[in-house]
Amino acid sequence: MPILETLRTAFIATAANKLRAALTILGILVGVAAVIGMVSVGEGAQASISNTLAGLGTNLVLVSPGGTSTGLVRGASGGATTLTLADVAALQAPGAVPDAAAIDPELTGRAQVIVGGTNTNTTVTGTTPAFLTVRNWTVADGSFFTTSDVSSASPVAVIGATTATNLFAGAEPVGQYINLNFTSGGRNGPVRSVRLQVVGVLAAKGTAGGFFNQDDQVVVPVTTASQRIFGRTNVSTIAISAKSQAAMSNVQLEATQVLLGTHQIADPTQADFTVQTQQDLLTAATSSASTFTVLLAAIGGISLLVGGIGIMNIMLVSVTERTREIGLRKAIGASRSDILGQFLIEAVFLTTLGGIAGGVVGILVSVGIARFTTVHATVTFPSLLLAVGVSALVGLAFGLYPARRAARLQPIVALRTE
Repeated sequence: MPILETLRTAFIATAANKLRAALTILGILVGVAAVIGMVSVGEGAQASISNTLAGLGTNLVLVSPGGTSTGLVRGASGGATTLTLADVAALQAPGAVPDAAAIDPELTGRAQVIVGGTNTNTTVTGTTPAFLTVRNWTVADGSFFTTSDVSSASPVAVIGATTATNLFAGAEPVGQYINLNFTSGGRNGPVRSVRLQVVGVLAAKGTAGGFFNQDDQVVVPVTTASQRIFGRTNVSTIAISAKSQAAMSNVQLEATQVLLGTHQIADPTQADFTVQTQQDLLTAATSSASTFTVLLAAIGGISLLVGGIGIMNIMLVSVTERTREIGLRKAIGASRSDILGQFLIEAVFLTTLGGIAGGVVGILVSVGIARFTTVHATVTFPSLLLAVGVSALVGLAFGLYPARRAARLQPIVALRTE
């Protein structure tokens, strides 16, 4: 039988049972939409991670105290304390890390910031002017503090865009004063209170990986953070910007050798610090995101499997109802392959329609997720094509048994069926 005639027959058979066809298509539609929606969330997570790591700095190498850190969320006070300002000085010594463009210590913690009757709890980062270079950041209003401010532990601060909005509600922050309260020694410990003058506002940068709002922070000289606020000399992170992307591995090796020397550690496997490049962080994070995407796709695939079982049931019912038709067609010369092809094409026709409709619904679901939630969802053409293609394969796989059953019917037996 010509393929066009088979397609016409499949369309007529589908149109004759509109409700049954609609329910069959609905099962596939839900499965495909679920796959596309969930995969889009996974793809969006991977894209978000890549963009976040790119925004954290240029040719970045991160030195973290203790175990491995993802670098997405900065450590707060009370964590590992194996990196100190002395380590920073050793790394900054002439010729210590020749492939580094800039080295930036970061001492972080949480504190309450008060302006008049307004207060907010935010991240405080003690650092140096190299912060702008290493973290690839700019100042939108005012200026950043100077090396002189670091040397003298000046009571000055540069605040993030979100912090500026929370504290000053549209008023000009530069030149204003903020009061910063930090509780040391635990919840019931003594409270340090420091008055800082705002000298600048950082350009907006956004959320890092959905966990850390980079714009909600107060940046102060590292000596101010160490002496006036937190009262400790350890640092949370040492961020190093390599001279080029190719030089990152050299910086990683050079920084490791310097710190092994300052910490008097002979065996690198016993190091009480971790040095990771931006590519290391990206590889680890995207690997986790890829696993997450596969898991989500598998969950969506269960819906598609259920839809496939529905296809098989419907096609078996269709074969039973059309037994006499099958017998008549065989009696007038239709071959087994004609009957097999007819029912297979009907099954694939239904699942393909469901796949296309599911693709449209999946795109709408993904757009809705991205629009009305904080979750990033990205639909890629390959994933869309794969989902629709898999739906056609589901029709082929689950329609094969009913089609073979129809093809094997004996004409005389089929014609005798009531």
